[in-house]
Amino acid sequence: MKLEFILEEKDFVNYHLFSISENKNAKKIESIGKYVLAGFFLCFGLNLYNSNNIEFAIFFGILAIASILFFNKLYKSRMVKLQSKIVKNSYAKRIGEKENMEFTSDYLITEDKTGQSKIKRSEIECVNEVPNNFFIKLSNGSSFIVSKKGLENIDQFKDECKALNITIIEHLDWKWN
Repeated sequence: MKLEFILEEKDFVNYHLFSISENKNAKKIESIGKYVLAGFFLCFGLNLYNSNNIEFAIFFGILAIASILFFNKLYKSRMVKLQSKIVKNSYAKRIGEKENMEFTSDYLITEDKTGQSKIKRSEIECVNEVPNNFFIKLSNGSSFIVSKKGLENIDQFKDECKALNITIIEHLDWKWN
């Protein structure tokens, strides 16, 4: 099966955000960050309260509550901006360029303007399906991104993966925000 598609900036950003959302350590960091920030505001507010500066103590108490309530939204929006910046810097020459991919019984062959690579099919761990992309995960931890927008027949792609005994994990309800 041969695939031909063009990857856009949002495809790379979605891949990075999906990887972050699947990473247990990233979830811990997000959770810890929320409570550290709230704790910082509370400690500062308590210091101000002990100094008889009640107005500012209340202000920092409100900030602590707001940080717990709104930290996740702020964190997620900052991550989108950060990942967009990283993608623009790291993948600038790949954005908008044609990519070719071919599945054979033994290999996954990819080709872009920089060259060609050949990966043993046995090195493919799984294919993660999100609403707009497929992420082909390899055993070494890296992944290939396939844009659904560039595929003529998504069901044919899935059938080919199943025929090659490649597991497809559906995350069709995944979204970052």
